[in-house]
Amino acid sequence: MSESEGPKIKKADIRLTDASHVKGHIHIKEHDRLSDLLNFGEDPFVVVFNATITGGSGGKVIFVSKSQILWICPED
Repeated sequence: MSESEGPKIKKADIRLTDASHVKGHIHIKEHDRLSDLLNFGEDPFVVVFNATITGGSGGKVIFVSKSQILWICPED
C-alpha cells in the first residue's frame, strides 16, 4: 500500500457474546477485507475507534477480543 492510498478503514457493526452491540471504524491494516483481519491477523484484539456501544456514548476507542465476537458486519 502506498502512502497516497491512506489507511484502510472499514465501518462495522459488531455483536459480542455478552449481547453487547458495537458500531465503529476498524483499521484493517495490510488486509484487503475485514474478514481477512479476523481470520489471519495475528493480534487477538480488534481496535474499534469512533465506537458507540448500545446504551453508551459514542466516540470511544475500544479493544474487542476476537474470541468474544459473535458476528461482524461491514457497513459500506
